[in-house]
Amino acid sequence: MANETNDNSSVDRRRFLQAASAAGAFTIAGCLGGGGGGGGDGRVPMDIESWPPEDYSENLNMRNWYDDWAEWAMDEFGSEFDVEVSNSGFSSPNQWYSQLQAGNEEIDNIAATTNWVERSIENDFLHEIPVDIMPAWENVSDRIKDASSYQQDGSVYAVPESLVLYPLTYNEEYFDSAPDSWGVLWDEAHKDRIVMWDNATVSCQIAAMYTGQDPISPSDFDEIEEVLIQQKPLLKTYWGDYQQGQSLFVNDDVVAGPLTMGRTYTARFSEGAPVNYTAPDEGAMFTSDLFVIPKGSPNPITSLLFTNWATQTENAAKLFETMGYMPGVDIGEELSDQDAEFTNWPDDWNLVFSETLSEDVRSKYDEIWTAVKTA
Repeated sequence: MANETNDNSSVDRRRFLQAASAAGAFTIAGCLGGGGGGGGDGRVPMDIESWPPEDYSENLNMRNWYDDWAEWAMDEFGSEFDVEVSNSGFSSPNQWYSQLQAGNEEIDNIAATTNWVERSIENDFLHEIPVDIMPAWENVSDRIKDASSYQQDGSVYAVPESLVLYPLTYNEEYFDSAPDSWGVLWDEAHKDRIVMWDNATVSCQIAAMYTGQDPISPSDFDEIEEVLIQQKPLLKTYWGDYQQGQSLFVNDDVVAGPLTMGRTYTARFSEGAPVNYTAPDEGAMFTSDLFVIPKGSPNPITSLLFTNWATQTENAAKLFETMGYMPGVDIGEELSDQDAEFTNWPDDWNLVFSETLSEDVRSKYDEIWTAVKTA
């Protein structure tokens, strides 16, 4: 259930873990591949058989790029459970992934994108998570449970944090109604008022959907390259930084283009821009970010406690309030009517889950994007 009173009394019951005095009483993982990785007493998440965990350590080291939410969570979780929490944001997932490859000894909890979670599972970098005993697991929406890549062979290695949609953002004052096709970004009538994301995968997948192809496994790479080159002289620019993309809409420099749902929310409700978002008929990509507990974590039980806490409805709702991104749990009852309307994804939208691309497709998309940018 959303509000679990058992967690809230944990501070009174809690017994801090004591460092083992005998040499060899525990080992912090340091071997290549992430290590085995229990905490100070050697326990790992799957050792927990009832909720809440009675013993957990007093530190938590996060890697979470939802900066505003993470700052709030550090204070709230830290105060509630008497834990000292630190967070290091990151601009690219390979920053934390390379640390797992080298042998993690520091990171306890990561907000990871789907494809990097899949890589981490394949390489045995992550702890299995006992979701069956986590009270907040039932809050995770069926939509993300059905799509997200958090399992392997019946074992769960991640808990969904958010749903991330890559929609078509548009200016409501410019358009009478939401554009129903990605073709709006190839329409000469909007020359110099449209924008694309300087991202090989996102832009090539948009072009794939526009040309009627499967964005995960396209059949005609030449056509994708051709239409992107044709589009180039129509664009105002390519945006590479999230803030840049948001500012283009806020400043009324552009009227349509790809922008994340979160940035669209911020532009609309914080900056007053007349923008909204939609999923064109050809489809829109979506993915998820997920909480994972890496092997080698010095505080895996505290990380497990945090993961359940963050998945409680009221705490997940704060992710939307601070960042504009849809949490992985149903937060409808926590939202204003205005926000509830904004987060409603109609059932008839054609949403395509962003599965991990094959090396061949990823390489082809990179080649195409290089050709487009230099054309």
